[in-house]
Amino acid sequence: MIDPAWKRICGLHVQDNADMATVWLAYDKTTDVVHMYDACVFKAELPVVVAEGLNARGRWIPISWNNDGKEMAESLLDRGCSTLRDGVTDSDAMAEVVSRDIQERQRTGRFKVDKRLGEWLDEFKTFYRQGAKVPRDGYPLMSATRHAMENIAYAKRQSSKKKQRHYAQVAIV
Repeated sequence: MIDPAWKRICGLHVQDNADMATVWLAYDKTTDVVHMYDACVFKAELPVVVAEGLNARGRWIPISWNNDGKEMAESLLDRGCSTLRDGVTDSDAMAEVVSRDIQERQRTGRFKVDKRLGEWLDEFKTFYRQGAKVPRDGYPLMSATRHAMENIAYAKRQSSKKKQRHYAQVAIV
C-alpha cells in the first residue's frame, strides 16, 4: 500500500522503434526509500492509448521523459498527461551517476521493487555494463527508471483538496 504522503513520479523512455517503457515510483522522504510499484511497456502503441494508460494511474503524477521523446511528451501533454517541462539528457555521464545512485539504494534497501513486476525484474537480471558504460539501448525499463530517479525532486504527492473522479463529469437530465 502506498502512503498518500509519499511523493510519486513516473519515468517514460521512448525508444527508436516507437516502443515506450514506463515505471512509477513512490518516494518516502521520511525514510529516503523509493518504491517502484508499477511498470509497463507499450509496444508501438498510439499516443492516445499511452495517454490513457498513464492517466489511469494518476493524472497528477509528473512524468519524466528523455529528450529523444520530445514529440511524444508534447503529444501526451496535449492529452492531459502531466509531463515535466524539460526532458532528461540521458548522457553517458548522467546515466552513470543515476545508475550508481540506484545501485547504492538497492544495496542499502532504499530502492524497493514490487515482486509482481516480473517484466522489470527479468530485464534487471540481464542488465549489465558494457565495458565502463551503462547500456542505454535494449533496456527500456531500466532507462525509464533512470529518468524517474533523475527527476525524483519533481515528484508530487496527491492533493487532498481535489476530489478525484474516475468517471466523466456529465449532467444528468
